[in-house]
Amino acid sequence: MKLRNILILALVLLCTAALAGCDKEKLPAGSSGSEPLSSSSSLAAGSSSVSGKSAGVMNIKVYYPDVNAVGLVGVEKTVKAAEADKYRAAVEALLAGTEDKRLTTVFPKKAKLLKVTVSGDTARVDFDKNLIKGFVGGSTGEEMLVGSVVNTLTEFPEIKKVQLLVEGKEIDSLSGHLDLTRPMTRMDELITR
Repeated sequence: MKLRNILILALVLLCTAALAGCDKEKLPAGSSGSEPLSSSSSLAAGSSSVSGKSAGVMNIKVYYPDVNAVGLVGVEKTVKAAEADKYRAAVEALLAGTEDKRLTTVFPKKAKLLKVTVSGDTARVDFDKNLIKGFVGGSTGEEMLVGSVVNTLTEFPEIKKVQLLVEGKEIDSLSGHLDLTRPMTRMDELITR
């Protein structure tokens, strides 16, 4: 049994060393891989950025309701995304949830993000039908879900409005409590911290 554990540990270390070597090969000459990210790819308070057009590290703030549904709390997350995919990456990070026990998510577990498109200052976030079909919240839950998406995407300074779609179509509401026929602007009144 001890020999087996030692062999597994050795295999893990070997794979880790091999992967670390691969990453260094992709770095620019003279770079050791241990330098901090440049300031052009770091997050300034309340903003999001991605350096270059290729996949890079992006710091974002996503919003989750607190467990008492009093308001939304911003959580910093780091994701890898290309410039063209940063909005989708932000919504996917939101859908991934949080391990913070003081926060929750109101998205139905089976809801899937189909795409995020941007036209001008408006992001259109398209979910599959499980967003409505699996939604069980009331008026507060609906406000928290919509606010989570809207406030997450309006962290990007170029996004001023967000419209939710289901299967590519505009919707009136999730459960009859909030008018979603028009794009929504940032919902700062929901943010508690």
